[in-house]
Amino acid sequence: MPGIKHAKFMPNLIFDVGMHKGEDTEFYLKKGFDVVAFEAHPGLIEETKTSLATFIQNNRLHIVEGAIVPDPSVKHITFYQYADRSKWGTIESGVVQSSAKRAAGVTEIKVPVINFSSVIRKTGMPYYMKIDIEGADIHCLEVLKSFDTKPAYLSIEAIEQDIGNQKKQIDLLRELGYDSFKAIQQARMHRRKLPAVSAEGKSVDHHFAKGSSGPFGRDLEGEWRSAAEILVDYDRIFRRNRRVTNSIFWKTSLIRKPVRRAIEFLAHTTIPGWYDTHARHNAHEPGKS
Repeated sequence: MPGIKHAKFMPNLIFDVGMHKGEDTEFYLKKGFDVVAFEAHPGLIEETKTSLATFIQNNRLHIVEGAIVPDPSVKHITFYQYADRSKWGTIESGVVQSSAKRAAGVTEIKVPVINFSSVIRKTGMPYYMKIDIEGADIHCLEVLKSFDTKPAYLSIEAIEQDIGNQKKQIDLLRELGYDSFKAIQQARMHRRKLPAVSAEGKSVDHHFAKGSSGPFGRDLEGEWRSAAEILVDYDRIFRRNRRVTNSIFWKTSLIRKPVRRAIEFLAHTTIPGWYDTHARHNAHEPGKS
């Protein structure tokens, strides 16, 4: 097809888009995968270069420095970084202004722009792609449209509390060929246990740090859901979270923490928490070669 680029499918490669301090990258490396990791925050890049230096020296980890943007023809872009909340770093000014908490304590720096399409052509298409770049995730999905292959599995942060925008995300994933989904609660990932025998790479003993993306692919708990079913799940999740956060108990700061802990204990989940959407491509469903 005209305009469609070829990328060789690489079954032992993972893209960690939004590397942060390398928490997820280290997990993927321990499981035996090679990793291409993307990060815009200069301080986090240098920290990870030190902590995972052996993997870099052995050519199992390649760090791509900069930000993924809609127009890769520009050389640099403004990146908003936080001293105390490094996970919140973003190129999206709207995300920064979305709350007083996010608007406080931010500094602006210039970072290089990454041509995401060029990286894929150079490295090949990964088996799994984790995307977590604070409001700019959609740019990665748009690039995937132009390739003849897709990752077997992909994860992306859900559109918080907005079922309309969440439907747009699922619709785009369906356009890319993903037709099986799971909504994975992220707030308690540091308490998750890996299966004794892993279906993805090596079986390893690993403790997930807070904020980690956690297991992926065939190691995820629960049943795969259709697009219609996952949107019903998200609508229920968002409605539940709104009922809690709009309640007088939640808005009264003195009792918010004990009320939240009680709800979480009874419901076995975190309120409001946040979710990642995991997607499986239809070319990699069981029984398909």
